[in-house]
Amino acid sequence: MSSSEAFPVMQEIMLEFRAGKMSLQGTRVVPDARKGLVRIARGDEGLIHFQWLDRNQNTVEDDQIVFPDEALFEKVNQSSDRVYILKFNSDDRKLFFWMQEPRAEGDAELCSSVNQYLNQPLGM
Repeated sequence: MSSSEAFPVMQEIMLEFRAGKMSLQGTRVVPDARKGLVRIARGDEGLIHFQWLDRNQNTVEDDQIVFPDEALFEKVNQSSDRVYILKFNSDDRKLFFWMQEPRAEGDAELCSSVNQYLNQPLGM
């Protein structure tokens, strides 16, 4: 199945930034070494998608539909590295990411933008 069949076409890309994903192993998060891209986009159906793409393959690997006030993207304070979590309050989903943007100074602004796009009312 091609990635275009597996994932809906995005109508509007709202935000993109370079970030790798991480997996939870026990109580530790372990980085996936691949170059990644987080994309927040509006699908043709009008819903907001939080996607992770493999930058080398240019394929969408994860696609989460996020409703307003359903999730929070924030820095993991237990880590001294540039580790962030997408936490859903509707269930126990937790997705971890590590920033791959060259400048750490922009991380807080990206984090704020992610939350702004994820939590805006549908149809805006």
